[in-house]
Amino acid sequence: MLTPPNGLEPNIEPQNYFHTKIYYDPAQKGSKLAAGALQKLMQPADVVKLPRRHKLLALDPGSMLMVVLGTAFHGSLGATTTKPAPKHQAAYVRYDASQGTNLLKPLANKVKFKLMVPTVLERNSYPDTLPSDKPVRRYYIDKHHKAVRLVFRTGGGEFWGVQETDFEDAPALSDKSFRHDLGGREFDLYYNGSKLHMVVLRQGKNSYWVVNTLLDSLSNETMLAIAKGLKPLTSGK
Repeated sequence: MLTPPNGLEPNIEPQNYFHTKIYYDPAQKGSKLAAGALQKLMQPADVVKLPRRHKLLALDPGSMLMVVLGTAFHGSLGATTTKPAPKHQAAYVRYDASQGTNLLKPLANKVKFKLMVPTVLERNSYPDTLPSDKPVRRYYIDKHHKAVRLVFRTGGGEFWGVQETDFEDAPALSDKSFRHDLGGREFDLYYNGSKLHMVVLRQGKNSYWVVNTLLDSLSNETMLAIAKGLKPLTSGK
């Protein structure tokens, strides 16, 4: 814990907070995750990005989090709970480049960025061909950036996908958990708790997202194997 700079009292006036506010510094890696962990111990509390207001900034000693206690706080923290670490398991995959290649080839000359083929798939997954569904589609993000989306259906009836776009600063990519080297390429990892929800490969201004199912049912190892298996589409013909 750090004290405010310049001998300032650690108080915000006037005191008009009901819920405790947990402010996080977005410039510091992991601050939002830390704020979420602290929120569980200080309910009711709200997690908020540190605003650029003079009164708050004057009290900020450069810490990762700044907590302003609300009137609903009664002086004690909630009990901590320890979740068991996820068990390591072998990736549940098969090697099959044909499915993605067949879907992407017709689009190769319709986008200006290099397309990537998922050569590794969750073992029981195939392109989504349910009535009215499309296993691949081309569309725009934010009206200006083209994107291609591949959708696969697992044997259990869940859906996961691979999204490819030239939008390097897409809002969905703004809050990664970690960056990790996998086989000589760097990937951004996005966790939902202990589960990998998204793995993103960046190539210049282009990005390629492997997105888990709605319930994050694909194991972390399976997600990483799929991402590592992304390979350039060799020909659009």
